[in-house]
Amino acid sequence: MRDRTVVMVLSVLLVSVMASSLNSVNATSVVIRDDYNYAAADPSSEKWHNIQQQQHTDGTRHELWVADPYLYSENQSCQPGLDFDSTRAGCGMDATMDSVQTLPYVASSGQRMVLNERYSPSRRVAVLCWVWYPGNSLLNTHYPPDDYSMHWIGLRDSAQIGTAFVYIIVEHACIGGTDWKYGMKAYYTGTDGASHYEAWTDYVVQENQWLDLTLEIGNNGNDVRLTAKNTSTGLSYFKTITTNLGSTNAAVEIAVQYRHNEFSKTDYVDARISDPDFGVSAGPILNACADSLSWQRITLTSLNGFSGTVSFSAAKDLTSGDVTLYVSPNPITLSSGGSTFTDLGFRTGTFYENTYRVVVTAVSGSITHNIGIVVNVSYAYCPPSGGSVAAGTLITLATGTQVPVQNLSVGAQLQSYDMATNQFVNTTLTRFVTVVTNNSMVISTSTGKPLIVDQNPAQKLYAMFPNGTWTLLPVTELQVDYRLFNPLTQAWVPITNIHYESRGNHVMYDIYSTSPGNYIANGYLDPLKDGPH
Repeated sequence: MRDRTVVMVLSVLLVSVMASSLNSVNATSVVIRDDYNYAAADPSSEKWHNIQQQQHTDGTRHELWVADPYLYSENQSCQPGLDFDSTRAGCGMDATMDSVQTLPYVASSGQRMVLNERYSPSRRVAVLCWVWYPGNSLLNTHYPPDDYSMHWIGLRDSAQIGTAFVYIIVEHACIGGTDWKYGMKAYYTGTDGASHYEAWTDYVVQENQWLDLTLEIGNNGNDVRLTAKNTSTGLSYFKTITTNLGSTNAAVEIAVQYRHNEFSKTDYVDARISDPDFGVSAGPILNACADSLSWQRITLTSLNGFSGTVSFSAAKDLTSGDVTLYVSPNPITLSSGGSTFTDLGFRTGTFYENTYRVVVTAVSGSITHNIGIVVNVSYAYCPPSGGSVAAGTLITLATGTQVPVQNLSVGAQLQSYDMATNQFVNTTLTRFVTVVTNNSMVISTSTGKPLIVDQNPAQKLYAMFPNGTWTLLPVTELQVDYRLFNPLTQAWVPITNIHYESRGNHVMYDIYSTSPGNYIANGYLDPLKDGPH
């Protein structure tokens, strides 16, 4: 390590643009990026400036340096036996740096500011673990706001650096006296100008894992999303806040801090202002039925003339062996001035009741946006009487004729089919219930009338897999190219399309009959529902 000292420097992107004379800019005209692939040992003076030197009160120092290809930060000031009261400044605020450009933001223009960093946290001195445990009053001195903080990155108004800002903070702690872990905090100014310091994950990040950190500011500061994607685990975390940054015209700076004894790595930092752009919105909460497939609508809106193709991906915050995420359709095309939608599908297996936080990422060229959705999974959210067929479904009677399901009544004689004996059986309708569900799915095949049911795994159909084996399968697990059994033609008919509708009210009918407990709906053998209804 070289014998030099670096002071605290707050990374500021500075351009000679006055906040009162800002104009709208194109998304590609103001992009700030630094990937730290320097030939020299120090951060580039063309991108970062005001790197100064300062000796800490205990004679130790913090260094910010580049070991190709990463930016490293190391602080030698926090050592065992130090007096926290007298050397708090030396142990608390360490190294920062300023950049050379700003983002010229125009309020109420539809512009969005986006900051990204790829960062990997690490501690070097194992003997200091006893100091950094959660709740240590010597460290929790809020200077600034919390001395656990290890790394900050954020945006701020260059003319109001202390009163209009948003930072993502990767905070460290030693758990159990041996295990270094890291959590996510947000430090920002609200619409009233007051500062807030809030947690948005527990200590869930391990040493040397890579985090893709994203800060998005749009809608005049009323729609700010903080996202951390752990590329080492595939898990994602998010927080949505409201801030005063973005409420007025401003030359917006990037600010970076590296604090405490650490040996972390930064791969790259970039920031941009987007105009034209697109907005992403969705209901913040999805209450999903366990052991089922649930959907949440995601809406895209063109801003300032944006048009193009948008692709999606999704990640969750918990590791669960039987949870699957879908985004469909994907990708989608957004026209200038228009809006369109896709849907997030969330499916769990049995015994996976929990609360999940899902991050959906929308990408078009250099534009990337994240949106967070909290998914509450419980059997309590299952439709009250599922496993139903829609009005208009044709039910085969014992006479061989077909009638719309809504015309049935208790006592009607139905035609059923015994899969064990491969024989038709006449059965009696013993119970007939009309229900209203909040979803449906349309199952189309290569022949005949589509079958419309609700999205409930309690409803099952006889399905054949592509390998020729068949089973009784929940409708929520059907896929295109699976085949359904038609007893009237004694054929397995391929599924050609499945359409999910997760909004509105849908009138459905439950049918209960005598053994063998099935009926023929639109030609397909439809067993009675089983499980939570």
